[in-house]
Amino acid sequence: MERRPEPSGLADSDVTEPQSAEPEFSELRSGPDSQPEAGVPSRRRRKPRSRRRRIFRRVALGVLAVIVVCFGWAAWSIHQLSVQSPGEPMNVVVAEWGRDHHMGSLVAFAENIYYNHFATVPVGGKPTESTVIAGGATARPTVTGAPVPTHAHLSPPPTLISPVGSPLPMEGVWQPAGGTVDGLHAIYITRVRPDNVHTSVLASVMWIDTKLTRAMFVPGYKEPGGPNPSNGALPKQYWPSVLANFNGGFRLQDAQGGYYYQGHMVKSLVAGKASAVISNDGSMTVGAWGRDVGMTPTTAVVEQNLSLIVDNGKSMVSGNGGGFEWGATTDGGTFAWRSALGVRADGSLIYIGSPGLSAATMANTLVKAGVVRAMVLDMNNWWVAGFYFDHTASGQPVCHKLDPNIAESCNRFLNPYKRQSFQILAAP
Repeated sequence: MERRPEPSGLADSDVTEPQSAEPEFSELRSGPDSQPEAGVPSRRRRKPRSRRRRIFRRVALGVLAVIVVCFGWAAWSIHQLSVQSPGEPMNVVVAEWGRDHHMGSLVAFAENIYYNHFATVPVGGKPTESTVIAGGATARPTVTGAPVPTHAHLSPPPTLISPVGSPLPMEGVWQPAGGTVDGLHAIYITRVRPDNVHTSVLASVMWIDTKLTRAMFVPGYKEPGGPNPSNGALPKQYWPSVLANFNGGFRLQDAQGGYYYQGHMVKSLVAGKASAVISNDGSMTVGAWGRDVGMTPTTAVVEQNLSLIVDNGKSMVSGNGGGFEWGATTDGGTFAWRSALGVRADGSLIYIGSPGLSAATMANTLVKAGVVRAMVLDMNNWWVAGFYFDHTASGQPVCHKLDPNIAESCNRFLNPYKRQSFQILAAP
C-alpha cells in the first residue's frame, strides 16, 4: 500500500517561498518616493559613473595625445633644421624654427627679455678688446696685376671723435687693414665707443674704398630664396681677390621689402624702403628705392631691409630708438649685436657690426663717420659677422674678424652658408 504523506497542518497560504538572491525591481528604484519593502533588508546601491566625468576624461586624453604628437613633431622638425645648420647653437636653431612657424612675435618677446634682463650691457668700465687693428702692418698684397701707384682711390674719413672724454689710444683712428690693391689699401678699420654710458663697448667700423673694389652679392642656400648658384659660398676663383665680406639683411619675411637677383624678381621691391643696389660693374650704393636708386638696365642685385636708418646725413632714430621699426625682430631700444651698411658722399661704403649697440647709437656712429644714407642689416650675436682678408704668397685668403667676439668660423662666407653675404673684391 502506498504511504500517504502526513498533513503538515499548514494552509497553502502559510507556506513561505524561498527568498530570491536577486533584489526585487522595487529595490532598484531610486528617488525620494521609493522605500524598501517592509521586512526586506536594504542594500547599498553602487552609483554609476557620471557621464560628465567620462566626457572630461576622454577630452583630457585627447588633448594629451595631441600635445605628445605636437612635441614629437616639433622635436623632429627642430632636429632636421639643426642638421641643415651645422655649428649653430641650439638657441639659434630654436629661434629660427619659431620664426619659420609663424611665432616671430613670441621669439622677439623672448629676445627682448633676454637682452633686457640677462645679456645687459654694463654701465661704465673699460673695453677688453684692443683698439689696434690686427692684420694691418703685416698685410700681404692682393694679386690683381701690375702695380699702378697712381690708381684712382679715395681717402678714409677723418678720425671719429669718441663720445667719452678721454679717448683710448688709437680709438676712432682709421687704420689700414687687409690686403692691398695695386699697392693701395682699400679697407680701413677703426673701433670707437658708441656712447658715454656703456664705456666698455667698442663699435667696430669698416671703411671700403669703392674706387679700388667691386661688390658681389652671394645668396645663401636658404636665404633670401630664389637662385643660389654657388650654394652660399664665394666661388674659389674669387678667393685671391677677396678683401672683405659681411652679413646681409634680415630674412626676407622680416625685411618689409623685396629682393631682386640677376634678372629674377624674387619678391617685389617696395617704394621708399632702404635698398642696397649692386650694378653689373660691381659698384654698390645705398638709398631709398624710387628716390635715390631704381631699376636700370645695369642693375644686378637689390636687397631691401626696413627703412633708412640714416638719411641726408642725419639719424632717423628718434629718442632712444624704441619699438620694432629699427629692429623688426628685436626692439630697437635694446642693446644687442647690430649691423648696418651706409654710403658716404664720395661713394665710399661704411659697414658697422658690433655688440652693445642700440638703433640710436649705431645710427649716431654712422653719422660721425660721414654716412649720408644707411640701412639696417642683420642683428643678434650669431648673424652679425664681418671679416677682412690679406693673402698668402699663393693667393690663399687669410681671414681676420672685424670684431674679435664674432661667433663661428672666420671663413663663414667663403664656404657654403645658409644666409646671404656681401663680398668686397679687389677691382680688376
